[in-house]
Amino acid sequence: MSAKKELLIFGLDGATFDLLDQWFEQGKLPFLNKLINQGVRGEMTSTIPPLTGPAWSTFQTGVNPGKHGVFDWGGSGGENYGEGMVDASSIKTKTLWELISESGKQSGVIGVPVTYPPREINGFMTTGVLTPKEADDYAYPPGLGESIEEKVGHYRFAPTHAEMAINNKQWIEELKGSIQNKEEVALHLLSSRGWDVSMVYFMETDTVNHHLFHKSDSDANDGSNPVLEVYQRVEQAIKKIYNSTARENTDVMLVSDHGFGPLKWIFNVNSWLLQEGYLELKESAGIRIKRAASELGLNQKNLYKIGDLLGPLARGNEWEMEGFSDILGKMFLSLNDVDWKNTKAYSRGGVTGALRLNIKGREKQGCLLPEEAKMVREEIMQDLRSIKNPYTGERVIEKTMKNEEVYQGPKSPRGPDILFLTKDLKTDTGGLTVFKTMDPIIPAFAITGTHRMNGIFAGYGPSYGRGKEVDGLNITDPAPIALHTLGLDIPTYMDGSPRQEVFSDEFWKSNSPNYADMTLPGKSEKKSEEDNDEEIRERLEGLGYLA
Repeated sequence: MSAKKELLIFGLDGATFDLLDQWFEQGKLPFLNKLINQGVRGEMTSTIPPLTGPAWSTFQTGVNPGKHGVFDWGGSGGENYGEGMVDASSIKTKTLWELISESGKQSGVIGVPVTYPPREINGFMTTGVLTPKEADDYAYPPGLGESIEEKVGHYRFAPTHAEMAINNKQWIEELKGSIQNKEEVALHLLSSRGWDVSMVYFMETDTVNHHLFHKSDSDANDGSNPVLEVYQRVEQAIKKIYNSTARENTDVMLVSDHGFGPLKWIFNVNSWLLQEGYLELKESAGIRIKRAASELGLNQKNLYKIGDLLGPLARGNEWEMEGFSDILGKMFLSLNDVDWKNTKAYSRGGVTGALRLNIKGREKQGCLLPEEAKMVREEIMQDLRSIKNPYTGERVIEKTMKNEEVYQGPKSPRGPDILFLTKDLKTDTGGLTVFKTMDPIIPAFAITGTHRMNGIFAGYGPSYGRGKEVDGLNITDPAPIALHTLGLDIPTYMDGSPRQEVFSDEFWKSNSPNYADMTLPGKSEKKSEEDNDEEIRERLEGLGYLA
């Protein structure tokens, strides 16, 4: 009788070969080097834009956002403009974990984004960064949270804000503590509960890069490379989990949702739309004062250092900085100040490279007739392509795209109307305050790294190739690859492919992929409390997810 087939997945948010390969050459990450370079590896294209929320939703479903319905961190579609945050109910298709459960096999999921509130699966789940701090239903099945707290202590579903630490050295130690917590939870659950596929997710590799990417190539011999320190602690956790759980027939998959690179500039999209006449503000004394104050320097960029200084004073409560950020947010122009009846287009806070048109009959106060919207979209896309950075003279936008050129599926109309990628992705947008300054282009502040399109994929184990490089991988591929690894049917609605090149010749010859002719399934689960939206939004800002 053959050994039980198992798949162990590690999610390293924001991991990139641009950093990993140089550390492999230097011998800094020997265990990850073994898993990645002795198996099969390849860069993996993320979603457009390369955002954590939609990217991990795509990973979990094998379909593009036009099918699963998560386009950014905020809710999409509907008549409201400043909509709430996404959660697990926003994913409108079955997840990998549900498909595996329906096959009779067991899944174990630890800390993956967009899993709160947890769905019922055959197995266990702890939720991730979108979990409200007071939630007592962060684990499935019911009662699992109590088991974790008895064995491990407090479950940490997100790393600490950088602003909460007195200095970078202390913050790195806190990130390591967060990694240790995830390691201990994983060791407890994977050793005490049955599973055929399990996934352990680490956000810290992303968080540290947002704030300290400029130190990622420093000399680690004197302890001055904090990014490498975090990666090394993640490697220790992965090695311990692997050595404690992997058996003869265990395959390992390592994935990231996107890559990483330096952030140099911020494109204030709404300020640009206001300047170009596509967006209008309401006429009131208060709004005129806020706009004038911003133009005189009372803006988020210049006030950022206040939050940086006050952060350590709030350490008695881990999320006190969120309240402070909320107070600052009320001082700046926001979507609440927009004159919607005369606004043609806008960008929601926290959305990287995406604009929405204000269409009559679709938006609550839409002003554009549907036939007008097509012409306005073309005008905006042309104007975007002509923007030049006043500091460098270079074009800012490298590529513009229409919704239908990026998304395919029944949820596509809920996505942004215009998408764009900036040149080399060194310019980012977003943020909770949607008018950071009144200047469209400013030097980056607060964070020094941002996302790239090139994530990573690696497979190690008896089913996968050895010492192989695979081209053309997409973040829709890991779900069908995982299903095929376990010998399960692949739904025909999935956009990804099991990718023959990933597997060993022996495995592929004896295991042809099976496809199940399934229609795209809808999924409706309970929505978490809307009162938590502001807490989650502020947390993502503090972690660097909303630039």
